[in-house]
Amino acid sequence: MSIPVHCAHTRLVDPNTLKPNPVNPNRHSAHQIQLLASIIQEQGWRNPVTVSKRSGLIVRGHGRLEAALLIGCETIPVDEQDYASDAEELADLLADNRLSELAELDEDDLRKVLRSIQDADPDFDIELTGFMEDEIRKLMDDADNPEDELETIPRMECQAFETHDYLVFMFHDLRDWMQVLQLMGVREVDYSITRRTKKIGLGRVLHGKRLIELCRRAAMAGTPPALTPPGDPVTQPEPLDHQPQAVSDGNPARARKRG
Repeated sequence: MSIPVHCAHTRLVDPNTLKPNPVNPNRHSAHQIQLLASIIQEQGWRNPVTVSKRSGLIVRGHGRLEAALLIGCETIPVDEQDYASDAEELADLLADNRLSELAELDEDDLRKVLRSIQDADPDFDIELTGFMEDEIRKLMDDADNPEDELETIPRMECQAFETHDYLVFMFHDLRDWMQVLQLMGVREVDYSITRRTKKIGLGRVLHGKRLIELCRRAAMAGTPPALTPPGDPVTQPEPLDHQPQAVSDGNPARARKRG
């Protein structure tokens, strides 16, 4: 089967001659391979299979190779790359899948893109986007029925006698989260806590933008960020376009007024 090639590549090769990396930890379901095969047949080759010149093994594109074998491709595009060491090669193999997993989908933007595809070509097979029809239907239904969304976490007020084992900050925008890490000088984050983790101790839930505001003020004043102490109500942060002005240490009257 001859399929158009639209991507840059080193050469075209017989897929039966390629060697998958035996230590590749990624497993592709039959459904995923079938979906990949359908996309390749419809769209042509948009991404090559990456092969290491060092080992001769596949680094990226194990799933694409399986899809090509499924539909009987005679040749597929291959991108041959140099790797300085085995460690560099294996790191690229893992990062190829891991980095895409860390991306977050904005559901509102996703709905807009899906609608624009349907408006541009009503006969286009929408499942070639990687989303199944039932997933798309549910996504559109959620937009029409906002009351069905997850209920928000209620605001928690501190009491004078309370002590807290942890604080949870909610970020609705990944860029805000990355900005906080930069402002606080955090270089490593433990992502091991998940929704299945059991709750231990007494905690607080605060709006992430409140932390951004505190970090900005601390950075401007040259002092570490201080969170709202127990007993004080948590005020809503000002809009991001409002830049709080640093208070001069030589003017205590202004400092008391702003406090």
